[in-house]
Amino acid sequence: MKFVDLSHPISNKMSTYPSDPDVSIIRRKEIDTDGSMLHSIKMVTHTGSHLDVPAHVIPRGKTVDNITLSSFTGTAVKVDENSYNSLDQMEGKIAGVVYDTGWYKQFIDPEVFYGPDRPQIPEELAEEAVELRLKFFGCDLPSVDASGSKEKPIHNALLGADIIVYESLTNLEQLPLLEPFDFFGFPLPLVGLDGSPVRAVGIIKS
Repeated sequence: MKFVDLSHPISNKMSTYPSDPDVSIIRRKEIDTDGSMLHSIKMVTHTGSHLDVPAHVIPRGKTVDNITLSSFTGTAVKVDENSYNSLDQMEGKIAGVVYDTGWYKQFIDPEVFYGPDRPQIPEELAEEAVELRLKFFGCDLPSVDASGSKEKPIHNALLGADIIVYESLTNLEQLPLLEPFDFFGFPLPLVGLDGSPVRAVGIIKS
């Protein structure tokens, strides 16, 4: 059994979406003077590897706390631009899909990672995810929609069908292509919110 960490590390130095504030982690207590160490953390709900729930773009859509825990885990398969058309040939029921573009390797360069030249999610793949009634859809891009998109067609298609969206996943080269693996991507129990940073993990059974 192999555990694959699919989440980017969180730190003050990490890149964030251009319109979002930077991460701020401040040490507030010291062991020597206070008897324990303690930090404060300030970050937006869509920092780094994170999930979107319907409330992110759908009026009166479900918030993080209104979604059952079972929706954040299940059997998934990884696809890429050359294999996503094979989803309908998969044997057995899958709960989610992870789309690998290789773009996660650009995460250290925010101008490139969040820039307009990033790959796009094929609309047919989003349509297939809705047809298959998947629970979640993941990718290594900062957004499932094109840079600067105001209409957000992929967000609306997936979240409108109550499919949880995971963005900015990493280490996708360690996942097998078109072979089932166990996916876990739980949010913090945030009340009434539109998304959450996650510690996403893929488990490959040997």
